[in-house]
Amino acid sequence: MTDSSRPLPEWAQQATLGIFVHWGPYSVPAWAEPTGAWGAIDPEIWFAHNAYAEWYANTMRIEGSPAARHQAEAHAGQPYDRFLDEWAPDQFDPDDWASLFRAVGADYVIPTTKHHDGIALWEAPRSGGRNTVARGPRRDLLSPLADAIRRAGMRLGVYYSGGLDWSFTDLPPIQSQDDVETIRPTDAAYARYATDHVRDLIDRFRPSIIWNDIDWPDAGKHDGSLDELIRHYRDAVPDGIVNDRWGTDLWDYRTSEYAHDVGNEGGSGWEHTRGLGFSFGHNRLFTNEGVVA
Repeated sequence: MTDSSRPLPEWAQQATLGIFVHWGPYSVPAWAEPTGAWGAIDPEIWFAHNAYAEWYANTMRIEGSPAARHQAEAHAGQPYDRFLDEWAPDQFDPDDWASLFRAVGADYVIPTTKHHDGIALWEAPRSGGRNTVARGPRRDLLSPLADAIRRAGMRLGVYYSGGLDWSFTDLPPIQSQDDVETIRPTDAAYARYATDHVRDLIDRFRPSIIWNDIDWPDAGKHDGSLDELIRHYRDAVPDGIVNDRWGTDLWDYRTSEYAHDVGNEGGSGWEHTRGLGFSFGHNRLFTNEGVVA
């Protein structure tokens, strides 16, 4: 299915700055090697020395990696899910966050709703104990932030990791770019699971952007359920837009990330994404000045 000829709505053409909020249990260890920008580092080196703190659940499982050593030394080798139980967002002030985003000129804000670790920041359907309502914070973190974003006059988007979910399968860690394509859940069960999540996000939040990451489970691309999901979104949010990371010819705008996919930066329908420093998630190895501590 292609929507690439669908004109961007006026609000999206006028938007100049968006804010990503990558916040999850990975923000408890908040650790990654600051090796460099994605796309500028040899992929064969990158995954064992991943600069993305939000990939910690994968990097810590790669034997011999610095993250594996750090996990053993700093956290006694505890399971990753322990970070969910330790997560206490006692400084979470949605209105304060939204005021800051608005003050720097943001037009839209995209919180992470579920990253690759599979932990949802709202009571996602069928997520069991792997959400912030059941464990850790013991609260829906997404709804109050969504409300604050809109009160501050900005558009709300949602990030969702449709391509990877390290909790849904018992697959080995990703260690190469090829692994990103092959070591991921692709079956009908995961397609239904991810579809239920995104449909719930649509129905609850009516987001102006759905920012899917990596890919979409193959079964959902082949059985028509992805097409149906996007039709539902178009009906619910007529001026809503989707990015280009569904593993199919479905997109309203293109994305680049650090030094990766910079060929997509042309015309009016593109968005360049990057974090602070070399990571989207907080990395305690960086100071506020961006210098390795």
